[in-house]
Amino acid sequence: MTDLNTDNLLSFCLELADEADQIAMNFFTQNNIAIDTKKDGSLVTAADKAIEDHLRSRIAKKMPNASVLGEEAGFTKNQSDVRWIIDPIDGTHGFIRGLPIWATLIAVEKDGVITAGIVSAPALGKRWWASRGAGAYRCDLLSNERNVIKITVSNIKDITNSQILYGSYSLTLNKWPVADILLRSAWRTRGFGDFWGHCLVAEGAAEVMLEGEISPWDIAAVSIIVEEAGGLLTDDTGATVITSGHCISTNKLIHQSILASLNEK
Repeated sequence: MTDLNTDNLLSFCLELADEADQIAMNFFTQNNIAIDTKKDGSLVTAADKAIEDHLRSRIAKKMPNASVLGEEAGFTKNQSDVRWIIDPIDGTHGFIRGLPIWATLIAVEKDGVITAGIVSAPALGKRWWASRGAGAYRCDLLSNERNVIKITVSNIKDITNSQILYGSYSLTLNKWPVADILLRSAWRTRGFGDFWGHCLVAEGAAEVMLEGEISPWDIAAVSIIVEEAGGLLTDDTGATVITSGHCISTNKLIHQSILASLNEK
């Protein structure tokens, strides 16, 4: 690929997502998928490895000078100012247990700025994506027409009327001990973890998603989706980075109130 404009990068992202979905679903329907335990104690499946290997191979053929950061194989540095960030299966533990809440996350970054991102969740039948300056979208993977719609965050401005989501309850409280007070003050709370919580914020179904422990590949793709939908993803200092080890997504309108609540001593 010689023309690295955003439309072309997004188009390639969508191609990769289609291919990843097919690999993932082939594994998801198997009864005896191979599972290993990583050094950090988390689980990795043959599906995680196969998807990342495939995506890396496709990227290397199409964009041989691009760098790649992936959850399973780490960082491969190259000469280009383009970096791909991949989570082959976000929600691996649920995938293993047969839960449909998992997705392949693919983001592409140019000069340190994420320009396109896609979250594809074939078992849920949903896909979300965005590109810089072009908005955020969702489609129905189970429909032949796919029914693409543009998504936007909600317009709720106060915590008492907000739906607040979180990844792991224990990790959320480990990071922010006062988070329990925040959760109790919300209209409604649910533990819709991993990518899904951020996508629900982006499409206006929730106002906040809290992640007490996170890696760059977990949020690179969702960050641009949330932003292009009108929301905001930052760390608890308000910095728009994906490397702080935690994050907060909101509809932007209540972002400062959420940060203030989390940072109370």
